[in-house]
Amino acid sequence: MRKRVQIVALAVAVVSLLAWALLGLNLGWTKTSVTRWQKDPVTDLEGPVIEQRFIPGIDLLGAALLGAIVLFGISFLLPAKKLPTAKYS
Repeated sequence: MRKRVQIVALAVAVVSLLAWALLGLNLGWTKTSVTRWQKDPVTDLEGPVIEQRFIPGIDLLGAALLGAIVLFGISFLLPAKKLPTAKYS
């Protein structure tokens, strides 16, 4: 049981790190919208355009890694798997 919880904790850490990396490697706070500048085709002036996009930040990564650390710590409170004892006659 202990080993399974440790494997789950490792999986949570790896998946959260990969998801954070694949979705943008944002070192700031989590964002739900991004502002980009786009040229207006009629006036040729640049103006802000807000796009709804989810970019996970370092805060979300930290929360996921903290959860993985807590799971790993809880695993030491669980009973270890007992090895069968050999009986010799």
